[in-house]
Amino acid sequence: MKIKYILSVLVLVLFFVFASYGAVTHKYLMKGSVLEVADGMAYICVGTSDGAKVGQELNVVRFTKTGTTPKGTPMFKKEEVGKVKIEEIVDEHMANAKIVSGDVNVHDIVELKK
Repeated sequence: MKIKYILSVLVLVLFFVFASYGAVTHKYLMKGSVLEVADGMAYICVGTSDGAKVGQELNVVRFTKTGTTPKGTPMFKKEEVGKVKIEEIVDEHMANAKIVSGDVNVHDIVELKK
């Protein structure tokens, strides 16, 4: 009986971990990422849950490694590389944006100010 209880609790814990995985991945790992660039458009990881709206213009930045500290910690510089304008909200996490200016690449980051 005790084993059934432990297994039931374990299954519930795993269910909630995997159910929240998408939200956690978006919030901490992907939010703001440029996922694809083609034909003057960028597919970006911002959506309604981030406060994105059609017509918003967003700065696009790139982080470039500049070296390491004496302890081996990497150092990066942040550089503004362009602007995009949201043309379509795909869902709560994604949008299509027109590249308005600059050199926007996959893995760049859009800055959404709420």
